[in-house]
Amino acid sequence: MRPASLLRTTTFRLALSYLGIFTVSAVALLALVSWSTTMFIEWQVQETVEAEATGLYEVYRDRAIPGLSEIIAQRTRQDIDGRATYALRGGDGRIVAGNLRAWPNEVGTMLGWVRFNLVPVVEGGTGIEVMAHAYELADGHRLLVGRSLADANRVKSAINRALGWGLALTIQLGVVGGYFTSRHLLQRVEEMSRTARNIFGGDTSQRMTLSGSDDEFDQLAESFNEMMDELERLLEGIRTVSDNIAHDLRTPLNRLRSRIDLVLLGPSDCEAYRRTLEETLSDADNLLATFNAILTISQAESSGRLEQFEQIDPAQLAGDVFELYEPLAEEKDLKITYGGEAGLSLRGDRHLLFQALANLVDNAVKYTPAGGEVGVSVIASGDNGGIAITVSDSGPGVPEEARHNVLERFVRLDSTRSTPGNGLGLSLVQAVARLHGAQLSLGDNSPGLVVRLDFPPHLDS
Repeated sequence: MRPASLLRTTTFRLALSYLGIFTVSAVALLALVSWSTTMFIEWQVQETVEAEATGLYEVYRDRAIPGLSEIIAQRTRQDIDGRATYALRGGDGRIVAGNLRAWPNEVGTMLGWVRFNLVPVVEGGTGIEVMAHAYELADGHRLLVGRSLADANRVKSAINRALGWGLALTIQLGVVGGYFTSRHLLQRVEEMSRTARNIFGGDTSQRMTLSGSDDEFDQLAESFNEMMDELERLLEGIRTVSDNIAHDLRTPLNRLRSRIDLVLLGPSDCEAYRRTLEETLSDADNLLATFNAILTISQAESSGRLEQFEQIDPAQLAGDVFELYEPLAEEKDLKITYGGEAGLSLRGDRHLLFQALANLVDNAVKYTPAGGEVGVSVIASGDNGGIAITVSDSGPGVPEEARHNVLERFVRLDSTRSTPGNGLGLSLVQAVARLHGAQLSLGDNSPGLVVRLDFPPHLDS
């Protein structure tokens, strides 16, 4: 990964943004620390000056100007480091005692706390900042007591330098950390992009690699892999459906063509023409039924059908299907029963639900031998307001290992596809169940098959 490309990434820019916010916060915090330290040092200097001034004022009160001059001279001699500043000015403006050559111009006639720069008595000395307090005494005398801020300024400078270096180091570490963090994240993004490009290139077996950290990248990779598993399943289903459609349509179309060719090549016979047209019409009806079933499944899989949902009495709907197939069941010498619990209601598409139930009952009647039983029931499921619709029969049933496969389009237990049917009946039921949020399950009726549709309570009124 080239650094120039990495610096243009959103990840690195985001890292710099966070670094900028952190830097501003750090500068504000460091400025507060520096100001607080400076104020504390100056407060200590003020306390020291006030203590000295209080002592000198007591001497002045007890011993007047001569005694005060003597004490100032003594303290000046004791101040070897030159940190203290003393000045006693007479009424004529001359310095009576202290370590200043002249009364500071910055002080002038001011009283109270003052700041000024001075040059010590020692020749060649550098300017020193002083914090002092000026007092007015009797007979025009003035007293100035102060302390040098050199030590305080050195401490403040050391603190500011330390804070500055710390801030510079923080920014440097932030930039370096942002670079390597962005590089690591970008490597994972690039790996995902490479996998996606391989998939787009035709290798649908490729999957995103998980790092095992269960972070957001792993969650994204898991979602992508689940999507690809479903997509691969759908693609395989499309290939299977295409093969089955080609097989199921080729046979009746070849039969249509052969039948028409034979009639055209044979002698003119109205009865033969009529019989051929009837057989052709039957095959055309089967073809149309297949296409209608495909269209119905597509409608059931479309979320646009949700707009046509209405409140439905499931017991009445199942009763209508029962009445439709009761004559056919009796004709096949089947015992067909119906039990519907009154007072139930669900929200759904009446046409699709009727078609799905009709497919289930039609399969039950079709595959149950003479003397068998077919049952239809509608009951409340549990105490949470769910609804269960069940269709059972005593036919050959469906092997447990094949119950999942028969829900796919054009999948039939008869692999030779020699028996009537198109393998779309249960596929349509599955699509309708998904549209309504219902769970479709196939079970063993010992003997026969029991198909159950469980509608969740949120569809119940």
